[in-house]
Amino acid sequence: MKRKLVKQGPQTLVVSMPSQWIKKNKLEKGNEVEIAEISNNLVISGKEIVEPKTKEPFVLNIDDKEDYLTKRYLTMLYRLGYEEIILTFNKSKIKKLKTRESVPLEKYISNLTNRFIGMEIISSEKNKIILKCFTTISPEELKSLQRRIFLLMLEFMNNLLNKNYNSNRAHDSIAKFINYFFRILNASPEASLEDKEFFYGFFSVQDKLADFLRHIHFEIKRAKRLSKSTQTLLKEIFSLYDDLYHLYYKFKDEKSKEIVLKRYELVRKVHKARFTVPEAKIIYDADFILLMINDFYECLIGRSLSINSN
Repeated sequence: MKRKLVKQGPQTLVVSMPSQWIKKNKLEKGNEVEIAEISNNLVISGKEIVEPKTKEPFVLNIDDKEDYLTKRYLTMLYRLGYEEIILTFNKSKIKKLKTRESVPLEKYISNLTNRFIGMEIISSEKNKIILKCFTTISPEELKSLQRRIFLLMLEFMNNLLNKNYNSNRAHDSIAKFINYFFRILNASPEASLEDKEFFYGFFSVQDKLADFLRHIHFEIKRAKRLSKSTQTLLKEIFSLYDDLYHLYYKFKDEKSKEIVLKRYELVRKVHKARFTVPEAKIIYDADFILLMINDFYECLIGRSLSINSN
């Protein structure tokens, strides 16, 4: 939003405030507003401005944590906005629960940082690794990040039938942007508690969907062949997600009814069709898209009611 500066008096410049913002903050002639200079920005608020405080470094001992817990702790610390994380330990290797193998700890942490935008190892010692996040948290990025996540998910689905597609990279890219989205969301002073609850519920489902898509691609690569009917069914299920993506940005009851009817029809097709064992594994995972729609709708309806009540 751009506004022109208007000269008032010999040295003063003034700018008008948007009427919607005035109404939202219930301001009238004669009311006072708070003005603060933060970095190079001039922030105007209808209430007292509190400049964001930098969090103290978080010290995490990982001696009793295998790879699964270490990854989950780092994910949450990143999402919560910590700029510096200090890992302490008395071991040189970390156990991977899935494969039951032990791998060099520093190499594991180095690979793990690739899941987080802006995170780097700035110091590595015998019993300590220091991680630093160098990204600037900008709440203005929230909208563009949402669309980016949707588009990455759609690209993932469009390439699943290609056995040469790098599904691990696609999955990690989606997870990376979802983590970054949550990091900015938690730090945003403009996001209400209702907004945060909605976005967390909604994009946590997307995070889980990316896991399912990666597993579907793994099974597709293992299968010798897929029948044309199974390929068509997969494309129809994926097209349902595209419908949901458009509904997210323009929620209408009549459009949602069309999607629900389409979902019921796809469920019937899945139940009636006959599959080979490899195809059944693939459809079983793809069925998650059909199952997630109820969660999707509840989030969107709650969001719509919240917007309309304000």
